[in-house]
Amino acid sequence: MKDLILICVLLLLTPALWAFDYCTPPSLDTHNSIVKITGQSAVGSGVVIDRDRVLTAAHVLEGMRDIKVTIHGKALQAVMIATDHTQDLALLYVPTDNIQPIPLRRTALAKEASVWSMGYAFGRSLATGRGRYKKLYKGMLYTTAPVNFGQSGGGLISCENGRHVLAGIIRAFGAQMQNGELVRRDDISVAARPKAIRRFVTSSLQLAQNGWKH
Repeated sequence: MKDLILICVLLLLTPALWAFDYCTPPSLDTHNSIVKITGQSAVGSGVVIDRDRVLTAAHVLEGMRDIKVTIHGKALQAVMIATDHTQDLALLYVPTDNIQPIPLRRTALAKEASVWSMGYAFGRSLATGRGRYKKLYKGMLYTTAPVNFGQSGGGLISCENGRHVLAGIIRAFGAQMQNGELVRRDDISVAARPKAIRRFVTSSLQLAQNGWKH
Protein backbone atom coordinates (compact mmCIF):
# COMPACT_ATOMS: atom_id res chain seq x y z
CA MET A 1 0.00 0.00 0.00
CA LYS A 2 2.86 2.39 0.84
CA ASP A 3 4.49 1.62 -2.50
CA LEU A 4 1.25 2.43 -4.30
CA ILE A 5 0.95 5.76 -2.48
CA LEU A 6 4.56 6.63 -3.35
CA ILE A 7 3.94 5.88 -7.04
CA CYS A 8 0.84 8.09 -7.02
CA VAL A 9 2.77 10.96 -5.43
CA LEU A 10 5.55 10.66 -8.01
CA LEU A 11 3.04 10.69 -10.84
CA LEU A 12 1.52 13.86 -9.44
CA LEU A 13 4.93 15.52 -9.13
CA THR A 14 6.26 14.52 -12.54
CA PRO A 15 4.47 17.21 -14.62
CA ALA A 16 5.74 19.88 -12.24
CA LEU A 17 9.29 18.58 -12.57
CA TRP A 18 9.03 18.57 -16.36
CA ALA A 19 7.75 22.13 -16.30
CA PHE A 20 10.58 23.40 -14.12
CA ASP A 21 12.78 25.87 -15.99
CA TYR A 22 16.49 25.15 -15.57
CA CYS A 23 17.69 28.14 -17.62
CA THR A 24 20.42 30.00 -15.76
CA PRO A 25 21.40 33.67 -16.24
CA PRO A 26 23.46 34.32 -19.41
CA SER A 27 27.15 33.46 -19.19
CA LEU A 28 30.08 35.87 -19.48
CA ASP A 29 30.62 34.78 -23.10
CA THR A 30 27.03 35.78 -23.86
CA HIS A 31 27.55 39.16 -22.17
CA ASN A 32 30.62 39.78 -24.32
CA SER A 33 28.65 38.99 -27.49
CA ILE A 34 26.15 41.82 -26.87
CA VAL A 35 27.66 45.03 -28.26
CA LYS A 36 26.85 48.74 -28.26
CA ILE A 37 26.08 50.59 -31.50
CA THR A 38 26.41 54.37 -31.78
CA GLY A 39 26.11 56.99 -34.49
CA GLN A 40 25.64 60.75 -34.20
CA SER A 41 23.17 61.19 -31.33
CA ALA A 42 21.63 57.69 -31.67
CA VAL A 43 22.45 54.58 -29.67
CA GLY A 44 21.40 50.96 -29.82
CA SER A 45 22.59 47.40 -29.30
CA GLY A 46 23.66 44.45 -31.43
CA VAL A 47 24.60 40.77 -31.24
CA VAL A 48 27.73 39.06 -32.59
CA ILE A 49 26.35 36.12 -34.60
CA ASP A 50 29.54 35.15 -36.43
CA ARG A 51 33.08 36.35 -36.86
CA ASP A 52 32.96 40.02 -37.94
CA ARG A 53 29.15 39.92 -38.20
CA VAL A 54 26.81 41.87 -35.92
CA LEU A 55 23.03 41.62 -36.10
CA THR A 56 20.80 44.47 -34.90
CA ALA A 57 17.41 46.07 -35.47
CA ALA A 58 17.08 48.07 -38.70
CA HIS A 59 15.43 51.02 -36.96
CA VAL A 60 18.54 51.45 -34.76
CA LEU A 61 20.54 52.48 -37.84
CA GLU A 62 18.00 54.90 -39.34
CA GLY A 63 19.69 58.25 -39.93
CA MET A 64 23.11 56.98 -38.86
CA ARG A 65 25.79 58.18 -41.29
CA ASP A 66 28.71 56.97 -39.21
CA ILE A 67 28.02 53.60 -37.57
CA LYS A 68 30.31 52.55 -34.74
CA VAL A 69 30.28 49.27 -32.82
CA THR A 70 32.09 49.03 -29.49
CA ILE A 71 34.38 45.99 -29.39
CA HIS A 72 36.48 45.45 -26.25
CA GLY A 73 35.95 49.08 -25.25
CA LYS A 74 36.87 50.56 -28.65
CA ALA A 75 34.35 52.16 -31.02
CA LEU A 76 35.10 50.61 -34.42
CA GLN A 77 33.76 51.63 -37.82
CA ALA A 78 31.01 49.30 -39.08
CA VAL A 79 29.73 48.73 -42.62
CA MET A 80 26.14 47.88 -43.49
CA ILE A 81 25.76 44.53 -45.26
CA ALA A 82 21.99 44.20 -45.53
CA THR A 83 18.69 45.42 -44.05
CA ASP A 84 15.13 44.14 -43.88
CA HIS A 85 12.77 46.85 -42.69
CA THR A 86 9.76 44.50 -42.74
CA GLN A 87 11.34 42.28 -40.08
CA ASP A 88 13.31 45.21 -38.58
CA LEU A 89 16.69 43.49 -39.00
CA ALA A 90 20.09 44.72 -40.15
CA LEU A 91 23.47 43.08 -40.56
CA LEU A 92 26.80 44.84 -40.04
CA TYR A 93 30.41 44.03 -40.82
CA VAL A 94 32.86 45.01 -38.09
CA PRO A 95 36.02 43.28 -36.79
CA THR A 96 34.85 41.33 -33.74
CA ASP A 97 38.27 40.03 -32.65
CA ASN A 98 37.91 36.94 -30.42
CA ILE A 99 34.31 37.51 -29.29
CA GLN A 100 32.39 34.23 -29.18
CA PRO A 101 29.29 34.41 -31.45
CA ILE A 102 25.91 33.48 -30.00
CA PRO A 103 24.31 30.49 -31.75
CA LEU A 104 20.79 30.94 -33.09
CA ARG A 105 18.00 28.97 -31.45
CA ARG A 106 16.76 26.04 -33.55
CA THR A 107 13.54 25.01 -31.79
CA ALA A 108 10.39 26.92 -30.84
CA LEU A 109 10.22 28.43 -27.38
CA ALA A 110 7.88 26.74 -24.93
CA LYS A 111 5.26 28.98 -23.38
CA GLU A 112 6.50 30.49 -20.09
CA ALA A 113 10.13 29.58 -20.88
CA SER A 114 12.71 31.87 -19.28
CA VAL A 115 14.18 34.53 -21.55
CA TRP A 116 16.67 37.32 -20.94
CA SER A 117 16.67 40.74 -22.60
CA MET A 118 20.22 42.04 -23.07
CA GLY A 119 21.26 45.43 -24.39
CA TYR A 120 22.79 48.79 -23.57
CA ALA A 121 20.02 50.75 -21.91
CA PHE A 122 20.41 54.47 -22.69
CA GLY A 123 23.81 53.63 -24.20
CA ARG A 124 25.31 53.03 -20.77
CA SER A 125 26.23 49.67 -19.20
CA LEU A 126 24.85 46.34 -20.36
CA ALA A 127 21.44 45.67 -18.81
CA THR A 128 19.97 42.19 -18.40
CA GLY A 129 16.35 41.51 -17.50
CA ARG A 130 14.58 38.19 -16.99
CA GLY A 131 11.13 37.42 -18.26
CA ARG A 132 8.91 34.71 -19.71
CA TYR A 133 7.97 33.91 -23.28
CA LYS A 134 4.24 34.50 -23.75
CA LYS A 135 3.23 34.10 -27.38
CA LEU A 136 3.94 34.51 -31.08
CA TYR A 137 1.80 37.31 -32.48
CA LYS A 138 1.93 38.54 -36.07
CA GLY A 139 5.30 36.87 -36.53
CA MET A 140 6.88 38.48 -33.45
CA LEU A 141 7.85 37.10 -30.05
CA TYR A 142 6.09 38.65 -27.07
CA THR A 143 7.74 38.27 -23.66
CA THR A 144 7.72 39.86 -20.21
CA ALA A 145 11.47 40.57 -20.29
CA PRO A 146 11.92 44.31 -19.49
CA VAL A 147 13.35 46.49 -22.26
CA ASN A 148 14.46 50.13 -22.22
CA PHE A 149 15.67 52.78 -24.68
CA GLY A 150 18.99 51.77 -26.23
CA GLN A 151 18.34 48.04 -25.95
CA SER A 152 16.75 47.77 -29.40
CA GLY A 153 18.83 45.42 -31.54
CA GLY A 154 20.09 43.56 -28.49
CA GLY A 155 19.57 39.88 -27.81
CA LEU A 156 16.66 37.92 -26.43
CA ILE A 157 18.51 35.01 -24.85
CA SER A 158 17.16 31.59 -23.88
CA CYS A 159 18.49 28.11 -23.12
CA GLU A 160 18.56 25.19 -25.54
CA ASN A 161 20.27 21.84 -24.97
CA GLY A 162 22.17 23.20 -22.01
CA ARG A 163 23.60 26.32 -23.63
CA HIS A 164 22.56 29.93 -24.07
CA VAL A 165 21.26 30.79 -27.53
CA LEU A 166 19.84 33.75 -29.41
CA ALA A 167 16.05 33.43 -29.30
CA GLY A 168 15.34 36.82 -30.90
CA ILE A 169 16.45 40.37 -31.65
CA ILE A 170 14.85 43.01 -29.44
CA ARG A 171 12.56 45.41 -31.31
CA ALA A 172 10.59 47.42 -28.75
CA PHE A 173 8.89 47.62 -25.39
CA GLY A 174 5.13 47.39 -25.07
CA ALA A 175 2.69 50.27 -24.68
CA GLN A 176 -1.03 50.80 -24.25
CA MET A 177 -3.40 53.70 -24.77
CA GLN A 178 -4.43 55.52 -21.61
CA ASN A 179 -6.43 58.77 -21.68
CA GLY A 180 -5.54 59.25 -25.32
CA GLU A 181 -1.81 58.73 -24.82
CA LEU A 182 0.52 55.78 -25.29
CA VAL A 183 1.90 54.65 -21.93
CA ARG A 184 4.86 52.32 -21.70
CA ARG A 185 4.47 48.88 -20.14
CA ASP A 186 7.47 47.23 -18.48
CA ASP A 187 5.90 43.77 -18.62
CA ILE A 188 5.77 43.49 -22.43
CA SER A 189 8.58 43.47 -24.99
CA VAL A 190 8.72 42.44 -28.63
CA ALA A 191 11.47 40.62 -30.54
CA ALA A 192 12.10 39.24 -34.03
CA ARG A 193 11.97 35.45 -34.02
CA PRO A 194 14.76 33.03 -35.04
CA LYS A 195 12.95 31.90 -38.19
CA ALA A 196 12.93 35.46 -39.56
CA ILE A 197 16.54 36.00 -38.47
CA ARG A 198 17.75 32.86 -40.22
CA ARG A 199 15.88 33.73 -43.42
CA PHE A 200 17.27 37.26 -43.42
CA VAL A 201 20.86 36.24 -42.75
CA THR A 202 21.03 33.36 -45.21
CA SER A 203 19.36 35.39 -47.97
CA SER A 204 22.24 37.87 -47.94
CA LEU A 205 24.61 37.02 -50.79
CA GLN A 206 27.51 38.73 -49.08
CA LEU A 207 27.07 36.65 -45.94
CA ALA A 208 26.57 33.39 -47.85
CA GLN A 209 29.89 33.96 -49.59
CA ASN A 210 31.58 34.20 -46.21
CA GLY A 211 29.98 31.02 -44.89
CA TRP A 212 27.77 31.95 -41.93
CA LYS A 213 27.79 29.06 -39.45
CA HIS A 214 24.39 28.12 -38.11
